[in-house]
Amino acid sequence: MNVESKNTFYLPENIVLPTIHPAATIVNSTITGDVVIEENVLVINSVIRADEGTPFYISKGSNIQDFVTLHAYFTQENAIEIDSKLIYNKRVGKVAIFIGENVSISHGVLVHGPVSIDNNTFVGFKSTVESSIIGKNVEIGAHSYITNVTIPDNIGIAPGSIIRKESDIEKFIVPLTDI
Repeated sequence: MNVESKNTFYLPENIVLPTIHPAATIVNSTITGDVVIEENVLVINSVIRADEGTPFYISKGSNIQDFVTLHAYFTQENAIEIDSKLIYNKRVGKVAIFIGENVSISHGVLVHGPVSIDNNTFVGFKSTVESSIIGKNVEIGAHSYITNVTIPDNIGIAPGSIIRKESDIEKFIVPLTDI
């Protein structure tokens, strides 16, 4: 049987294998593509797909819990970077997904890049973070949907929040201790 595909996929020209620090713990997870995982990172029962959008960077001390998916929009077309699909991080340069130090991405979360989540941030159960920048010391309540915004440092976002534009953020701020 001869099957002809009508889909066109633009995968990066040179697939890079993950770089995983020996002091990281990876359990029952799939990690594909240009992913850097630093020391003392825990990834358990999750999928990290840096095959279309790439690279990903996960900083030390972070944890990626059960059933988390990290993925990103295509960051290359015909071997040329698409800058609008990347985020610049002063520590590591241009990336599709950046996870800072001591970040906790809890059960069932979808992170779809371009995304940057800065240090000491918690992303609550079954939330989605897409095309956004999340500041330091942020707590995102469970079942939240965040897209196309920048969340400032040191705030809590109420569970179940839907944030699609900057003006939505103030509606959902709660004290950090209430998450």
